[in-house]
Amino acid sequence: MDPRDHDHDHDHNHNRDHGHHAHHHGSAHRTHRFHPSQLDRLTSAERHAELPPLASLSAAGVVGGMTVIDLGCGPGFFAIPAAGIVGPMGHVYGVDVQAGMIEHLRGEIDRRQIPNVSVLLSTESRVALPDETADIVFIAMVLHEVDDPVAFLGEAGRLVKRDGAIAIIEFHKRDDLVDGPPMAHRVSVGELTGLATLAGLKVGLTTDLTDRFYLTKLTRDIG
Repeated sequence: MDPRDHDHDHDHNHNRDHGHHAHHHGSAHRTHRFHPSQLDRLTSAERHAELPPLASLSAAGVVGGMTVIDLGCGPGFFAIPAAGIVGPMGHVYGVDVQAGMIEHLRGEIDRRQIPNVSVLLSTESRVALPDETADIVFIAMVLHEVDDPVAFLGEAGRLVKRDGAIAIIEFHKRDDLVDGPPMAHRVSVGELTGLATLAGLKVGLTTDLTDRFYLTKLTRDIG
């Protein structure tokens, strides 16, 4: 899974098609360095058309008054519109392992004067927030990047409320979809089910957001 194993052209396609989370790696041997030039790509009009953030957040179940954690928030592709959905009675936490992305998002929050978004730098498997913080833990195009997906999902399970949900958006693992991360790195619905089970989570409904992306909801397995 080390991105350095890809050839240059593959890396270009990999990063171009990773949505807002192409940077998200947790351990030193897999870290993508932050390149400001990538921000335009990660927040482009093309990206909005390909995976509309408002529709994606709605499909994830985000509504007014909720507390949402965007794990792997990147430059705020989802976190900023989520703030508008949850409104003044709700709150959004943008969490990322990449300091450059956090700094960019903090700047956008200040520039736009968005009062209900907080940003946190974290590791993949430990976020400095209390248990059961979020109604929705939102994880878009990140799971296929992390070093230990079971630990990562376990942390998401710690952060979500007992009656909340974890919303996972990932690339379909289909040979006809050549753009995006390498096929071996993608997480199929079946593979996600196995990972979630190991993390002590229950797998709920899976829906196709687009031809390229699916959304699966997970909940805590509280017996």
